[in-house]
Amino acid sequence: MRVLLICAPSDVPRSDAMVQQMRAAAVTGLRAGGHRVRELDLRSFAPEMSPAERLAYVTDKPIIDPQIADYAEAVLSCDAFVFVYATTLSTLPPTLKGWLDRVLVPGVSFTLDDSGGATGGLSRIRRIVGISVYDGTWWSTKRTFDNGRRILLRNLRLCTSWSTRTKWLARYRATDGDQTKTDHFLRTVERRLAKL
Repeated sequence: MRVLLICAPSDVPRSDAMVQQMRAAAVTGLRAGGHRVRELDLRSFAPEMSPAERLAYVTDKPIIDPQIADYAEAVLSCDAFVFVYATTLSTLPPTLKGWLDRVLVPGVSFTLDDSGGATGGLSRIRRIVGISVYDGTWWSTKRTFDNGRRILLRNLRLCTSWSTRTKWLARYRATDGDQTKTDHFLRTVERRLAKL
């Protein structure tokens, strides 16, 4: 399976270190499972949509940036998404949210008909996996609705096939300093993705 792994860095050094460890564990597991992996590191990605991109969004050619065109090609040629990031204020970090907004435009992730109805354009996607770390507990995360998880596993899934399967791997209270729990979580990530 061709897997597109999208890794969004964190501005907090400790969280970013965890994100990089999760990315490495995910890549190791995916390659052990025989999958072909393309990694996208969003460290230098500009999440803001330019005024020209906003105007182009509603045209027949919404992609005007060559970097975005390359990302869109990667999206259209993969069979699975793996998102790796640290949850920020119960949602996606700005770089990942901006990547979704700028890359998954009409013609890539969905098409619009004359009546304004949308049809998913990512029918070849078989799996969506989210891997994230949280500062809070499971309960506090659920109380704040875990918007990042909803965006990736519910909203993005609407653009894929009805048979697309999803998986979420989370390390809650990631800043508790418990290296044993962190090591166990990283082994779980590697093992689960090897079986993807």
